Amino acid sequence: MPGTQFYNNEKERVHTCRSNANNKLESGEEHVTQVHLPTAEKRRFSKKHAPPVFNEDENLRYPLSDNDDIITHSQLLHNIHKYIWQNNFSSPVDDLLRKGSARVLEIGCGDGTWTIDLAKDFTWSLFTGIDAHAKFAQRVEHTNVTFLKADVLDGLPFDPDTFDLVYMRFLSFSEKQWLEKVANEIIRVCKPGGWVEINDSTNDYSPKGSSTTQLEAAYHEYLKSKNIDLIINPKFEDYLRSTNKITVIRREEKRITLGKGGGKVGPLLVQNITATWEQSKKTLSELMGVSEKDIDNLIRTFQKEVNDLKTSTRYGNQARYSPFKQMVEYVVTR
Repeated sequence: MPGTQFYNNEKERVHTCRSNANNKLESGEEHVTQVHLPTAEKRRFSKKHAPPVFNEDENLRYPLSDNDDIITHSQLLHNIHKYIWQNNFSSPVDDLLRKGSARVLEIGCGDGTWTIDLAKDFTWSLFTGIDAHAKFAQRVEHTNVTFLKADVLDGLPFDPDTFDLVYMRFLSFSEKQWLEKVANEIIRVCKPGGWVEINDSTNDYSPKGSSTTQLEAAYHEYLKSKNIDLIINPKFEDYLRSTNKITVIRREEKRITLGKGGGKVGPLLVQNITATWEQSKKTLSELMGVSEKDIDNLIRTFQKEVNDLKTSTRYGNQARYSPFKQMVEYVVTR
């Protein structure tokens, strides 16, 4: 029985990816029920002024495992995000995925952790993960998963109106890339009435001490030199609205306390932030005009500051958008 698929030749990857997915949807070999996705919902959602603080560890559908210290960094981030939101997605597609025939795309899938997790839960729907750097997990066998090496900046190798859900998180693009390529490609491959879900953190900390402020500013400056806006999260809505093909917006935020005050997830988030700064230690030291040892000291102070000040961050901000595309012909203006 075939399992998770991988390709080396670009034309073969694209052709096989499309053919296999279409065959599964049309042949009925897996008893897939054809489902027509309804047009975009008409209701509007109001923004919350104060995101709820998520620190509780009890009565959760998806608790954090005590073995999270021995899994990969990618898997840890996935588990943290799933724990915070108590689901792998927030778009209203659960019933569609369970009925079958739904098609889901993850852009920037990394090792495929999110894609595979959903494929396990929704065995009658089809999941595709793409990444510019092919490091896909090969340890799991699933007939409803396809991985493809592809870069959204080069254009997505799919026909228009292909997917019911297009999902992405933790990806870094410049504003120019968002406006000129990424937003349009995401909307192009999503079906009318389908859903686009983008997840990321806001990368801001409050309240924060001196060391946190210094490290945060230096790291932002480093990314800015690479044309990456770390505080891009609040702009997702503007970027996708710029396509003039979006309706129904919903945004959710949860403020997470870092360190000891954040239950199980708080220390893990500090660990993740620390690892990011440590990986950029040489660059940060040059930008700040200090030694790498000084950076180590600042990081240690940061770890103490977040506990003392009960620092929090808006982590896992979720924005969901529904493309209307051809529905625009029904809009009446006076």
